[in-house]
Amino acid sequence: MGPGTGQYSTQIFSLAVLLSSLFVYNQMGGIDEAALDKLSLVTEMTKHIRVRSENSNEADLASFTPSFLWLLRDFYLSLEEEGELVTARQYLETALRSVSGSSSAAQAKNQIRDSIKALFPDRDCLTLVRPMGDEKMLAKLETLDPSQFRPEFQEGLSELTKAIFQKAQPKRMNNSIITGPMLAALTEAYVDAINKGAVPTIATAWQGVAEAESRRAADAAEAAYQAAFKTDTPADEIALGREYERALSIGQRTFREVAVGEASIQQANEKRFQDRVQELFKQFKEQRLTNAALECEQLINKGTQQLTEVSRQAGVTPEILQAEYNKFEQAYTKATAAFGTTKWDRLNDFRNKAFAGLQQDVQRQLAQARQQEVAAERQKAQQAEQQRQQVEARAADLGQQVQRLQAEVDRLHSELSRERSSKEQHTSRLSLLEKQLQDKSSLLDAVQREMQQAVQREKHRGEAEQRAAVSQLDLQLQQATQQLADARKATHTAQLEVDSLNQQLTSASSDSSDWVSKFQKAEDGRSTAVAQKDRLERDLRAQLAHAEQRATQAETRLSQAQQQASTAEATLTRERQSWGQRLQEAQAQATAAPAPSNSVTPAPMAVDGGSSNAEVDPGKMTIKELKDWLSEHDQQEKLWELGQRKAKKPEYAECVRVLM
Repeated sequence: MGPGTGQYSTQIFSLAVLLSSLFVYNQMGGIDEAALDKLSLVTEMTKHIRVRSENSNEADLASFTPSFLWLLRDFYLSLEEEGELVTARQYLETALRSVSGSSSAAQAKNQIRDSIKALFPDRDCLTLVRPMGDEKMLAKLETLDPSQFRPEFQEGLSELTKAIFQKAQPKRMNNSIITGPMLAALTEAYVDAINKGAVPTIATAWQGVAEAESRRAADAAEAAYQAAFKTDTPADEIALGREYERALSIGQRTFREVAVGEASIQQANEKRFQDRVQELFKQFKEQRLTNAALECEQLINKGTQQLTEVSRQAGVTPEILQAEYNKFEQAYTKATAAFGTTKWDRLNDFRNKAFAGLQQDVQRQLAQARQQEVAAERQKAQQAEQQRQQVEARAADLGQQVQRLQAEVDRLHSELSRERSSKEQHTSRLSLLEKQLQDKSSLLDAVQREMQQAVQREKHRGEAEQRAAVSQLDLQLQQATQQLADARKATHTAQLEVDSLNQQLTSASSDSSDWVSKFQKAEDGRSTAVAQKDRLERDLRAQLAHAEQRATQAETRLSQAQQQASTAEATLTRERQSWGQRLQEAQAQATAAPAPSNSVTPAPMAVDGGSSNAEVDPGKMTIKELKDWLSEHDQQEKLWELGQRKAKKPEYAECVRVLM
């Protein structure tokens, strides 16, 4: 083996030792001087690897070396020392004891032993017997089932596996676990130094790795901070500060989990991370508070517009305006985008100024509207009272007319009864005359029959007797004929009287029918008038009661509005106070104004007359014509009074003459 090959082996050996956490040295047989000589390259490690750039020794390097496990395969010796059984570890320690002597050979042997003990303070030794005793089977060992191995070998293999898993811990450096990227960075630093012909320095390589890992830790911490920070945090400085501290603690925890190396390196990169996230938070906070203030201003402007529109609506009240403000305040409170120190200041300013002014405007408008409503209700009540009085006067007039008509109808009924009684008397007399006529006719017939019978009886008597009898019969016939003529004349006279009575009765019936028709119309008019009067009275009473109730309510609301206006006007300017005083004075004058009179002066009744009236002489008119004239000129009251007094024709004529 040439010198170049030996140096290369030493570099590979040194690199393997530096990068591993467990170094297993595999050897056939026991530990003897030849086996120790094969590890002589350990003494060269200090020449190819340094802990620091200066003053580096094996003791310093021992803190970076892995655990050392010396595996003795096909071990056939008995582990005894001076007749006593020893462990494999004890066997290793015995083999590493310094040999006696001061020769150069002894010193070389002791140097190897001292280097192994110095570089590998954590060391151990295990032995494995041959898997099988049959040489032929050993040639195809990989094809055999493990159960065919010697029990001693299986037991030793189990102990070896257990020991390796116990000792093969994650690679550490300065109590920091080396991750995959860190191990790759260390390897790259070591190989780069070896390829450049320099001596790899553990501290320098580790510092570079620690610096890179700390930078990566700072970047990971910043990413963890940004992922943990809730950008929807309300725009409140306290809430934002708490969220910043929470996210910062997560980032710091991430930094500590990743960062390695000396405290100065970690502190420098942690400060870089903190400065970066602090700047990010500052920018976010300023933008968040600015947006929140802008959102607050937009919400206030929108609320002002909405409440102004509501205050201008017809029929709006302070309660409605307050309800709308409560809705706005709830929405404003729930708005997460609108936040910050200015949120509640702007709300208080809006409530105390803009909203208070709108309330005062609504109360002033409401007071004016209520005053107008009270005035309108009062006017309606007065109109209703006047209408009620007019209806009552009209109803009274109609009642008087109905009474007069009723009296006239009663009189006509009385006259009709008298006429009917007279008609019945004449009818009875006519019936009597007709009965007498029938009796006379029957008598005449009887006489004629008797005469014929007598003629027949006396036909054989003598002519004298016959002539005498005939003469006597003729005389009787003449008398009967005369009586019959008288009876017929009386019957004719009675018939004429009956016809005259029938005409009178027909005329009286016609008059009675006219009066009955007039009475019926008057009765219908009276009923309609009474029903209309009752309905109008009910409607007017209901309207009057409703108007009085509304007036009372309006006055109550006016009083309440005046109280609210007085309370609100306490904060108004001197000009509004002056306006309030003028409003109260106007109200006092309206209250002191006299109520309109409810009396109704009856209008004089017009009497129809014309040029034809002057040409008529009431003295020449019959009593029936006088009554018809009074009835045609709507003087039923006069007609009723004259009928009640049983006035004569001159009184009727005088009344008509006066009215003409």
